[in-house]
Amino acid sequence: MMVKNSIDLYRLSDEETILVPVLPAKVKAGGYSSFESPALDFPEDTIDLLKILIKDKDTVFFAFVTGDSLNGIGVFDGDLLIIQKGMLPKEDSVIIVFLDGEFYVKKYKPNFKKNTGFLESITLKSENPDYSDLYVSAESDFTYWGKVTWNLHSLE
Repeated sequence: MMVKNSIDLYRLSDEETILVPVLPAKVKAGGYSSFESPALDFPEDTIDLLKILIKDKDTVFFAFVTGDSLNGIGVFDGDLLIIQKGMLPKEDSVIIVFLDGEFYVKKYKPNFKKNTGFLESITLKSENPDYSDLYVSAESDFTYWGKVTWNLHSLE
């Protein structure tokens, strides 16, 4: 079977850490307040960025987004996704799937049989009106691949 759409996956080395300085003050996104102390210009604390971003190094992968079907939720073409395998998705989770020979990143919408709690089908939701949703049934060639835990994109 030929794969029309491929995804490049990246892994971390075993002992990598990324220590970065962290500003000891909170950064407000709204409202008004007084200025913080000038002493805060020289933060002394650091955080390990990988400990924040990665739940389990052995089951984490990175992939770049191709396309704009999730622009409505802030997932853009060229963004870097952090994907955690082995995590069950919840409704509205952003997930990576392999469907009918292609990888996709979509929002997860499970459809249950009425009054049973049994999964009947899955809708893979797009968040751009230019794209249709994808539907997964028992007959689909479908593999749930992992849950997207972080989306990294440049603001430039």
